[in-house]
Amino acid sequence: MTNMTFNDQCVCDHTITVFGAGEVSAAPDRAVVVTGVTTTSEQVAEAQEENAALISSIVSSLHSLGIPSENIQTTDYRIEENIRYENNVKIFLGYKVTHLLKVYVEPVSRTGAAIDAAVASGANVVSDIRFELKDPTIAYQKALAIAIKDAKEKAKTIAQAINIVLPHSPHQIIELSSLSPSPRMFSDVQATQIQTGQLVINAQLKMSYLLK
Repeated sequence: MTNMTFNDQCVCDHTITVFGAGEVSAAPDRAVVVTGVTTTSEQVAEAQEENAALISSIVSSLHSLGIPSENIQTTDYRIEENIRYENNVKIFLGYKVTHLLKVYVEPVSRTGAAIDAAVASGANVVSDIRFELKDPTIAYQKALAIAIKDAKEKAKTIAQAINIVLPHSPHQIIELSSLSPSPRMFSDVQATQIQTGQLVINAQLKMSYLLK
């Protein structure tokens, strides 16, 4: 059995490895609003019927704003017992029906109007509002280019500091982030206070240079 020295283990590891990061801000071009209705009744059928009528009214009001049917999707539908407790005793009050819609609003300037229209038509739930990019690819690619430049500059600085020649091209680039920018989220806000702001798209990578 041959003993391997430390130098034998590291002969192929003559590299400079750096990490790069890039960030790009972009204005959102789509809002996603979750809104809907919760109804209660002693009879489940009555709660369902009232809920269905209100949802139909909400959908009609959204259509009147130019939001197409394909941009309105049911995201949750639940039928639950409506109960309360008194002195640790369960009291049955009837049934609760919840129907939530996910609504995609374009352009984002119509977000407040869409919420107002839904509430005016009977919506009593607005669980969250978020803004996003329909296609973040271009913004992400810009962030990735910035990350590459950042990594190259770091590698050059290291090479100059230790007085070595850096190869013209990196030996390996590994993308560490994926194309999934975090949406800007809002909760418990009034429509008139909504500000879309800017989305931040980040890119991260690892870059290695193989030294001679």
